Amino acid sequence: MLQTLDVSGNRLVGGVAANFTAICGDLAVFKVSTNRLTGNITGMFDGCTRLEYVDLSSNNFTGELWPGVARFRQFNVAENNLTGSVPPATFQDGCKLESLDLSANNLTGSFPDSIAKCANLTYLSLWGNVFNGVIPAGLGKLAVIETIILGNNKFDRQIPSELMNCTKLQFLDISSNSFGGDVQDTFGRLASLRYLVLHHNNYTGGIVSSGVLRLPLLARLDLSFNDFSGEFPTELAEMKSLKYLMLANNQFSGSIPLAYGRLTELQALDLSHNQLSGGIPATVGNLTSLLWLMLAGNQLSGEIPPEIGKCTSLLWLNLADNELSGKIPPEMAAIGSNPGPTFAKNREEDSTVLAGSGECQAMKRWIPASYPPFSFVYSIMTRENCRSIWDRILKGYGIVPICTNSSSPVRSNTISGYVQLSGNRLSGEIPPEIGAMRNLSLLHLDNNQLAGRLPPEISRLPLVVLNVSRNNISGAIPSEIGRIRCLEMMDLSYNNFSGKLPGSLSQLTELNRFNVSYNPLLSGNFPTTGQFGTFDEQSFLGDPLISFQRGAGKQPRPQAADVPAVRGRGMSRRTIAWWFTFSLLVAFVAAALVFFLSNLRTRFPVNQEPDPESFSCENAKCGSSKCSMQLSTSSPPSGSSSSTAGCSSSSEGVKVFQLCKTAFTYRDIVAATRNFSDDLVIGRGGYGVVFRGVLPDGRTVAVKKLARPRDGDGEREFRAEMEVLADRMGSTWTHPNLVTLYGWCLSGSAKILVYEHLDGGNLESLIGDAAAFGWARRLDAAIGVARALVFLHHECHPAVVHRDVKASNVLLDRDGRAKVTDFGLARVVRPGDTHVSTVVAGTVGYVAPEYGQTWRATTKGDVYSYGVLLMELATGRRAVDGGEEECLVDWARRMAKEGWRSGDAAAAAGTVSWELLMLGMRCTADAPQERPDMPDVLAALVDVADSAGVRLEFT
Repeated sequence: MLQTLDVSGNRLVGGVAANFTAICGDLAVFKVSTNRLTGNITGMFDGCTRLEYVDLSSNNFTGELWPGVARFRQFNVAENNLTGSVPPATFQDGCKLESLDLSANNLTGSFPDSIAKCANLTYLSLWGNVFNGVIPAGLGKLAVIETIILGNNKFDRQIPSELMNCTKLQFLDISSNSFGGDVQDTFGRLASLRYLVLHHNNYTGGIVSSGVLRLPLLARLDLSFNDFSGEFPTELAEMKSLKYLMLANNQFSGSIPLAYGRLTELQALDLSHNQLSGGIPATVGNLTSLLWLMLAGNQLSGEIPPEIGKCTSLLWLNLADNELSGKIPPEMAAIGSNPGPTFAKNREEDSTVLAGSGECQAMKRWIPASYPPFSFVYSIMTRENCRSIWDRILKGYGIVPICTNSSSPVRSNTISGYVQLSGNRLSGEIPPEIGAMRNLSLLHLDNNQLAGRLPPEISRLPLVVLNVSRNNISGAIPSEIGRIRCLEMMDLSYNNFSGKLPGSLSQLTELNRFNVSYNPLLSGNFPTTGQFGTFDEQSFLGDPLISFQRGAGKQPRPQAADVPAVRGRGMSRRTIAWWFTFSLLVAFVAAALVFFLSNLRTRFPVNQEPDPESFSCENAKCGSSKCSMQLSTSSPPSGSSSSTAGCSSSSEGVKVFQLCKTAFTYRDIVAATRNFSDDLVIGRGGYGVVFRGVLPDGRTVAVKKLARPRDGDGEREFRAEMEVLADRMGSTWTHPNLVTLYGWCLSGSAKILVYEHLDGGNLESLIGDAAAFGWARRLDAAIGVARALVFLHHECHPAVVHRDVKASNVLLDRDGRAKVTDFGLARVVRPGDTHVSTVVAGTVGYVAPEYGQTWRATTKGDVYSYGVLLMELATGRRAVDGGEEECLVDWARRMAKEGWRSGDAAAAAGTVSWELLMLGMRCTADAPQERPDMPDVLAALVDVADSAGVRLEFT
């Protein structure tokens, strides 16, 4: 007798069987959340008379609500595709609902007042629909309701006064609606309220008169992104239980009240982007539980009070874009030195953030500027992710690994802090005491008036980002900076540094962005070892005394427009004279260059598209390595053919690189794809669009037209990457487990790759199908991908890093052989960085944890992604499945610890699924050095096949 059915978090597709009602008579619990199920759910459970708990969330169900849902105790259909309105008949007398979650659908119209008939309702979420009109007065009859989330709809006018009868209401979110005017006194009568979220509305006043500031239990108040004005109310200082106060992006003016120093329980204070003036009050030092202080984007002036150093929990400080002046107080080095007690209190109280509570807005303001790993975090901010990530942050758990100290690249998940003082008028020297800030990972001091020397004590910090650009800092760059082993971004530009670049900088093995431009007194040779071998002239524009020795013709010569006014005070006459002479020379060169380009433009129009008749995509002869040829926009010489020998060598052509096979032309590609017709599209993705076509010689090909980068056509980067790949892969690209790349074409922004066409699908579509994709085929695929990675990592010199190993990038031919595609494309289509070899692609769920910190693609990162793929093959689950709060890697580790579901690890050991899972866990070790190399992985897979007696099709 089946009473509970829970298949949440699997790869289930399709719909619920039509005969479901015939077998659900005894069912009490039905949970199918986080799958890909479809179908109309209206009336689906009418025959399930004992069903009480239903969770259909995070699927693709359609339909409308029907009266039958009122007989359940819990009904969750969040994140589906339900449409239509909610009729009053949905909720009838005898309604048993205790929890109702309709969030993230497309429900419209007004919400019915008949919800009052659900007297036992404690939780109601309508977040993320298109409900409009007034909030139903019937909510006021829900005597036991504790949580009401109505955010992100189109409710308007005023909330019903009847809501004051909800005496047990603790959480109220009406954010992102169309409420306005004064905050109503109804809010002030909700004596049990702990969380009040009103951001992104049109409120203008009433904070004091509403009585909200007298609520005795209120811990979280978010009034950000409204139209409040006037001075901050001093009554806020009496809210002794307040922990999180968000008043950002309003029109508050005046100064920050001294009395706010009495908010000793406060952990987050965001007053950013208002019109505040005056100084930062010294009473801020009383806020010893404060974790996050955000005052950016105001007109605050005066000095930073030294009392701020008493805020020993303060990890995240953002005072950017104000008018602060004076010196950085040495006492400030103590901030964030002891956040442990605050984090411990949050863990004990288990103050979990509710989903849909507007915390994504808080997180987006919390994310520090100019830090690439947090761009990745920003991109995965779904409703549930915001809840879990923000909850981890407030409890002191890191979300990206950081260095445990400055001298070692060893990382842990320790929480990291930042200081952002950019865009002020700070002066004086950076205090050497700053070296004591052992929890500081990001330091932004740019766009100030700081002077003196950069203190060598800064090397004691476990920094990831150091930005002191656009100041007046002078003297030598301290050699001690080479000890900051995890430093990824360093910007020292627009200062007055002098002397030689220290050789110790070459020890910064994680560095991927570096800029010392416009420090005219820097001298010596630009380092070419370590990471510095990958930087180009853009890193030291306006530094005429630095020698760039990578090759002839690459010495930078800045244009006149690029030479800024040097901000240092007291430059010598000799220096000024030198700059004057240099500027005249640059102006002369610029004028000559303009004249030359004008004539060149007349002869060769820059935006003219090549004629398909003469756009010849030549191929290299088989057996040769790479072929570098010219593409002429004029007809080829008489008698020439589409071969290497007949290719025009005019220096005015456009580069084309090709591989083996018989030649084809651009016209052939246009004809094969019917001028890139949508009818022939077989795939779309971040890299571009893929078309199916047949060349004149009968080859069926996949033509990939790469997406145009946002920051330019990237011709140089594309050409360089193609040359690098050809160099690394030797005289042939043929490998049985790599999709054959027949060739590529380049003309300005048009970048085309021509691959062999495979019609067996990809692994992503097969992993969840246990019947059609058995263990022999799974092992075959795993071994095939491993062989491809062995080839890329260990047989190409230097190694080729794939950067995006995942199930959808493993294609199958008609015989079922696995072939890896898209290797190297992460660099081809994302040009523009100063260090292209560090550009990380990757897909959520497959990305190695160190990528969030090092921002460098490595072979060990590929091994991690491959380990996730092994786990998918072993479990049939997706990389981003594994339940609402954990990814597949964490889920697999937990299941392995529990004995692979059965609770008996001994029984599971030796099975193919278990061995693949264990190998996947080795590949996904947190520390890169603990992961095996791909040859070892391949050998282990072969042993698994032998031990299991599995006959492989492709050996």
